[in-house]
Amino acid sequence: MGRLRKSKRNDRVQKKAQTRNMDKGTLSNVASGAILATGLLLPKDTPLQPVIFSTGMFALSGGLTNWLAVRMLFDRIPGLIGSGVIPARFREIRASVRDLILKHFFREEDLRQFFADHQKDVDWSRYLKKEDDASPVAGFVEEQWHRMTAADVIQPIIDREIDKLAESNIGGLLAMVGMDNVRPAVNLFVTGFVASMQEKVLSAAGAVKMDDLQITLDEELVVRDIRSQVELLLEKKLQQLRANDVKRMMEDVMRKHLGWLVVWGNVFGGLMGVLAHFLTQ
Repeated sequence: MGRLRKSKRNDRVQKKAQTRNMDKGTLSNVASGAILATGLLLPKDTPLQPVIFSTGMFALSGGLTNWLAVRMLFDRIPGLIGSGVIPARFREIRASVRDLILKHFFREEDLRQFFADHQKDVDWSRYLKKEDDASPVAGFVEEQWHRMTAADVIQPIIDREIDKLAESNIGGLLAMVGMDNVRPAVNLFVTGFVASMQEKVLSAAGAVKMDDLQITLDEELVVRDIRSQVELLLEKKLQQLRANDVKRMMEDVMRKHLGWLVVWGNVFGGLMGVLAHFLTQ
C-alpha cells in the first residue's frame, strides 16, 4: 500500500511538472485560437479579415499538430498507429542506454589506457583494510605465523621428525636416553625457537612498505573485470525499469523542452497562413 501511495504521489507531481512545462505551448495554442476566432468574428468585408483568419487557422493547425506529436511520443492514443512509441519501445531504449554507457564510458581501450597512464599515480595501499597505522604486510604475516605455528600444526611435524631420528643411525642413542625424555625436550626447544623468531619476523614485516613488494597489476584482467561488473550492474538495474519508469525518465529530460515545438508550430503555421493568403490573391 505504501508503494502504491508513493507511486500515485509521484504521478501527481509528474503531472504538475508536465503542466508547468507545457504552459508555453498551451498559451501559444490559446493565442492562435484567439486569432482564428477574431478572423471568424470579423465581417467578411473587413480588409484584414482573410489575413487574420488564414493566420489563425494555420497557426492553430501547426500548434495542435505539434502538440499531438509530443503527446504521441509518451502516451498511447487509441486509433493512432505509432503513438506511445517510448513506452512501447522501452526495452530497446534500455538496451540502447546500456550500450551507450558501455561504448562511450567503459570501452576496454579507454580503461586500458587509463591504467597505463595512472597505475604509478595510484596508491593501491590506500584500499587495503588495516587497523590504525599498522602495516597490512605485518598483519598478514602475523596471522599466517600464528596459523602455521599452532600446536595442532607443528606438533605432528615434530613427532614425525623424531620418529625419523629414531629410525636413523642415532636411534639407539635416543633409545638409551628414552623417547619419553626426548620428545618433551625437542618440543621445548622448538617452542622456544619459534617464540624467539616470532618477534624478529613480525618486526621485519612491519618495516616492509607496499612499494617494497613490487606488486604489478594485471591490467588486462582488471579491465575485463571492471567492464564485466559494470555491464552486469547496468543489466541488473535496467531490467528493473518498467515502461512507466522509462517514460518518466524520458519525460523528465525532454518534456520541459518540447513545449517550444508547439510554440514554433504556431509561429511557422501563422507565417505559412500569411503566405498562403497572399499567394491566393
